Amino acid sequence: MIMSHSLIQELGHSVMIGSGAIGTCLRQAGGAGNEPVELLNIRYPEMVRNLHIDYRKAGSQILVTNTFAANAVALGEAGFGELVKEISRAGVTLAREAGGRECVIWASVGPLGLGLRLEDYTDDVLLGIYREQCGMLGDADALLLETFINLREAHAALQAASETGLPVIFQIGNTGGGNLKWHRVDQLLVEAERARVVAVGTNCHHPDEIVRMASYIGARTNLPLTASPNAGHPKIERGLVAYEFTPDDFAAAAQALYEAGASVIGGCCGTTPDHIRRVAKMLGGKIVQPRTGIKVSASQPSVLTAPAEAKSNSFRSMIQSNRFLISVEIRADRTRSLDEIVEGASRIAAVGVDMFDVPDNAGATVGRDAMVTAAKLQSTLQIPSLCHLSVTQSNLMRLHSTLIGCWDSGLRGLLAVTGDAPSMGHLGNLAHRVLDLRSSVELLRLIRELRGGRIINGEGLADPPDFCAGCGVGAPNAAQIRWLKTKIDAGAEFVFSQPVFTLDDYMKLRDALKGFPLRLFPGLMPLVSRRNAEFLAGGRIPGISVPADIVAGFERYDSPEDQRRYGLDQAGLLAAGIAKDAAGLYLIMPFGKNCYDDAARIVRHVREHRPAPVLAAADKHDL
Repeated sequence: MIMSHSLIQELGHSVMIGSGAIGTCLRQAGGAGNEPVELLNIRYPEMVRNLHIDYRKAGSQILVTNTFAANAVALGEAGFGELVKEISRAGVTLAREAGGRECVIWASVGPLGLGLRLEDYTDDVLLGIYREQCGMLGDADALLLETFINLREAHAALQAASETGLPVIFQIGNTGGGNLKWHRVDQLLVEAERARVVAVGTNCHHPDEIVRMASYIGARTNLPLTASPNAGHPKIERGLVAYEFTPDDFAAAAQALYEAGASVIGGCCGTTPDHIRRVAKMLGGKIVQPRTGIKVSASQPSVLTAPAEAKSNSFRSMIQSNRFLISVEIRADRTRSLDEIVEGASRIAAVGVDMFDVPDNAGATVGRDAMVTAAKLQSTLQIPSLCHLSVTQSNLMRLHSTLIGCWDSGLRGLLAVTGDAPSMGHLGNLAHRVLDLRSSVELLRLIRELRGGRIINGEGLADPPDFCAGCGVGAPNAAQIRWLKTKIDAGAEFVFSQPVFTLDDYMKLRDALKGFPLRLFPGLMPLVSRRNAEFLAGGRIPGISVPADIVAGFERYDSPEDQRRYGLDQAGLLAAGIAKDAAGLYLIMPFGKNCYDDAARIVRHVREHRPAPVLAAADKHDL
């Protein structure tokens, strides 16, 4: 820590020039796009050191280390969790070597990017993660906590940083839009001042937006003000990411920040040494301007306009009723037209099914859109329908729109699933898993947020969707039961199980779920051939296990017709046995060209052994 005293003295007097983007520049220089850029500190240290040197030569007085995501979460998820200390220390060393005695070194600490997973981390765990990272950055002149938007994360990071004894600079990221935006900024500023930071500011905004944010912050604190805008919005040109602001464009934004009273001006995503050179030439060493601020009222929490009183959800009313319910899974098969799917499902509807459910690209194979298929089944056949919605194939923006679209399409129930990894399907070499949300639990939390009339960043939403949300469960082992409890806490109201193949398996599942506040639909998958049974018995599909004696039963039959008849008979008997005890049944439609008629046959068999009660007019579904 060779320059921290002079750093504190200089802040707020003359304008200091920070460095620009680290991550985007290193990736453009050849850093692997699928690994944390911080890994370059130990893999290609010369690349990192040279970037710092370029910023120093461009006029940067402050070098920001390549340690933004050098934490146990980000590195651990990439398989490098054991390298947190080595990467963090190397990040400071490389900046120090490049800056010499000309530059002060600010060690970057960023948020964990947990999103809806943040609920899974206690305050003590968050603090421990930040303590580990901050403790390895002690050779820097100061710690730069940047791009923070969540109060819990900010609290943990500020506490951990303060414990190091280093000066701390705190920068707020994009807190979203809506009428709670400025209240979030106020809360973060209060947290920063409690931690006795030496400066506050903002980063990772478009240049046109950051002036307003910086001016607002400057009007609400006497601390020195820092600002690091992006180089505009990123655009994809011929497969490459490019930013819209030239160095001259960026200099104009920097001038506006200078006039707003910024003490430190640097750059964030998309900025380069050329951007910094232009700003340093224009503003370096100038006296910091008095801050006048702007008029933005946010001293009190803004309140979202209360959504209209929610209408009753007929799907939820059905789930909460005392009726025995049968749901039949209808595959959104791309080899059948939508009209053919609806026609086939109509034969199942005719025998007394209560609802249809449609998987979302099951097996990571391309099918018809599950939402569109479910909405068509419901509107045409007047049978309540839901779609399975997976998170592995859609980013957060698309998931928001899909959920809103499901509601607009009249669907009132959803089954939240993680989904099958694209690598296991027929587009495995072309499709890639999306990690914005990583599990069905996060999706359930997102559904819960939307129900409150807000999207994930707190912005408002008209006609908030109030889905009756379900989830899945596998074999009733300890791990699955713990995970199911987490799903219930996230808002699950009913559960579909993986297929059971014996009555005893169902009983074990039922007993394991006793006392849980949600409705169980045991899964039933009719086996239609010996080959089908052997394939599933081999464990090829996670969570599905066919007992050996079930497979052996098919060995008595040689012809495909006899095997199919035997499998369907066994499924019917098992379904009827489950129906005598259960509150519902989730029937996975058999494979084969006669799948609709075969499913109808099983439903009819169950109804003959447990007829559905006649509903009063008031109990019928309002679709």
